[in-house]
Amino acid sequence: MGYADTTYLTAVGDTVHVAARLEALTKDYACELVLSEEVATRAGVDVSDHGRHELTVRNREAPLAVFVVPNAQRLAERLAGGGDRVVAIKEG
Repeated sequence: MGYADTTYLTAVGDTVHVAARLEALTKDYACELVLSEEVATRAGVDVSDHGRHELTVRNREAPLAVFVVPNAQRLAERLAGGGDRVVAIKEG
């Protein structure tokens, strides 16, 4: 989309919708990070010591399980210290 030589890019879809919802939840839970259980599992990050909640998200049939992380820095430090397995994804 765009006019003449100017191009605008817009991301839409379920992933963007869920990401926006999770970002908004950081205010509701007064925390720094809210991530879905699916993302944590795929990344190999153990966040089981954080609060787990199930949410109803508009336009989704099943509830969405999320973890509330009050301090993202502490989680990052734990990951850097080898407390969890971190998966690096390389493009190409």
